[in-house]
Parts: sequence; C-alpha cells; structure tokens
Amino acid sequence: MPGFTIALRLSFNSVAAMVVIAALTLPTKSLASSNAPTIAALDSRIVETLIAMELPPVAFTYPGSQYYLSNSSLSGSTNLGLASQPNLELLNQFSPQQILISPYLTQISAQLSSIAKVVSLTPYGSETSTGRWRQLTSFTRKLGKHIGDERASERLIHETKHRFQSLHDRIPRDQPPLLIISFIDHRHARVFGNNSMFQGALEQLELTNAWQGQNNHLGFTTASIDALIDIDARLIILESPYANSPVHEQFFAEGIWGYMRSLQRGDEIYLPATFSHFGALPSALVFSEALVEALEAQMGL
Repeated sequence: MPGFTIALRLSFNSVAAMVVIAALTLPTKSLASSNAPTIAALDSRIVETLIAMELPPVAFTYPGSQYYLSNSSLSGSTNLGLASQPNLELLNQFSPQQILISPYLTQISAQLSSIAKVVSLTPYGSETSTGRWRQLTSFTRKLGKHIGDERASERLIHETKHRFQSLHDRIPRDQPPLLIISFIDHRHARVFGNNSMFQGALEQLELTNAWQGQNNHLGFTTASIDALIDIDARLIILESPYANSPVHEQFFAEGIWGYMRSLQRGDEIYLPATFSHFGALPSALVFSEALVEALEAQMGL
C-alpha cells in the first residue's frame, strides 16, 4: 500500500469525543424533566437527534451496535435492547406519553399502541426527488414538533449549518470527486450515491460524489469491483463497526481491490465507524468532520 494512504485510527476516548461533537453539546436536561412529553425512542436516527437537541429520551433502543451512540449522553436513559426486539415489558413500566419509531417497526405498532401513542418518523422517505439534506432537516423539524420543542430542532439545524459552513471553509481547493464505499467481500462493496446521507453532506461541503449510478431509497447499491475499478476518484472507505480488524487488512490480502486506480496511486481515505451510515444530521456532521480532517491531513495542513 502506497505511503500516501491516510488512515484515521481513533482511540476509545477520541471516538467518544466525536460522538459528543455529533450531539453538539452534552445533554443538560431530559424529556422527562422538561415540559415536553415523556418519550421512548426506538430508532437510532431519532435517538441521536434527541441527544443533539439536548433532550435524550427516557428509554431507547440501540441499532444493533453501540458504535456511535455515547453512553455518557444516555446515562439517564434506559436501554430497551435492540431496535428489532425492544423490551416491551420494560417499556410499559415507563408509561411514556409517546413512542417514536421508524416505519421499520410497523409490525409491532399494534403492541406499542397499547402502551402509548405511536409516532413514525424517518429521514429516509420514498420521495427521493426532495433531496437528502432537505429530508434530514425536515425530519429534525418534525421531531421537534412532536416532542413540543420546535425551538430545539431549529437550534440544532442552525448550529449544524454553521458547523458545515466552517468545515466548507477549511477544505483544500480543487478536490476530485469522491467515491464512498464500504466493503462487503473481496469482490463487492456498498456504494453510496445521490440519495444517501453522505450526498446530503457532500452538497453542503460543495464536494462531488463520483457515483452516479442507481441506488435505493437509503442511498446505496451493491456493486462489484468490475463496476468500480475504472472510476477515477478519491476513494473514501468506511470502516465497519462490526469488524475485528481494519478494513485494509481484511480485503486487500488477495490483491483484487488493489487494482483500483485510486488505490494504485495511494489516493484513499479510511474513515472510522463513529457515525451511522444511514443517520440523521448528527451522523452527517461527524462524517463531515472526519472527512475534512482527513483531507487536511492528506494535504499536510
């Protein structure tokens, strides 16, 4: 691997710090202690946004991994287990006024409705023509409305936009298109396109996404190395939160991916698993901060 490779390796403490950045500030109050209704959040996008609004829920579910949700910011909340299998008996003990879920949990909405009012929210709707950034901000506003604190949601949107402007001003000029991928196996990768969270972030940073192919409503598609090998772009490789070793140690042993143009010239960046690939504004911000830091390091700034 050429010497120009930029690999971001964060310690446990720095990972926690990045998540705190995503929350903008540490929570100083909770929904239980405010005038807002008591909330249980069963979706990671809702959870991370509530944390960033300084209103962590009284109960929550993890997305299957604790890789980017800060334990400190949820210290006053109760973990209900995995999002796919929340502990309904424990949830019932809280007698929440609202249960916020994603559309993926509609199969248990009847059970949840017997506990409290259920509201379904997602920043990843089927209306792809509206643009991902607009969907992310709309999701934030809807969340603020449902919890009765629209000021908190507008404050989060304003602060996030301000942070993005600061990041934009730090980016070295004349950046090439970026190809954002996460490896699946030695011949396939998940590629993030124009409907992804990353696209929304890149637009705010005025950077170009090299992938112009089709993608699903979450903004990705699975592509083989044959479809990617001739794309001339800077490669952004997302580390997996589930991996036991760095991605370059897992997928380059057989040498197949090494034939990509960007890898041959050492023009790749590895980003750590400190954000959700399908997150809301906080994850988009943490991704962007990690990306800009890597670009600055690559230019020796």
